[in-house]
Amino acid sequence: MVSARRTGRLTAPAVAVPCVAAVVWSGELSTGALLAVGGSGVLVAAVGLAGRAGETAPPVGRRGLPWLAWLAAAVAWELVSLIDDDLPTLSDLADPLLAHPTARGVATVGWLLAGCWLIARPGRPERK
Repeated sequence: MVSARRTGRLTAPAVAVPCVAAVVWSGELSTGALLAVGGSGVLVAAVGLAGRAGETAPPVGRRGLPWLAWLAAAVAWELVSLIDDDLPTLSDLADPLLAHPTARGVATVGWLLAGCWLIARPGRPERK
């Protein structure tokens, strides 16, 4: 039987290599790059959720407040930038940094590694 850890180690490169290749060669803000990143994200999330199927999720509690604050700030920024055309969106700010194909590839690998890390984190130990 193949362990979940080994399956994860095999899945990550199988997802990352085609995704990074599509992002590097498709160009910035292209449909191909969007589909590659979105599809890879959905695939990594599905593998993570399938691996934890049947588990009861522990309550987030106060640990989630910093993440909620970051999410609220990003959503507020995007909403304000939709109203005010002079304010750049977050993607407008990232465009100069991601203009070079190598930078886009490195950013994509980092994004995928962050997703894999979030999914592979062990849960809290059970209290007895």
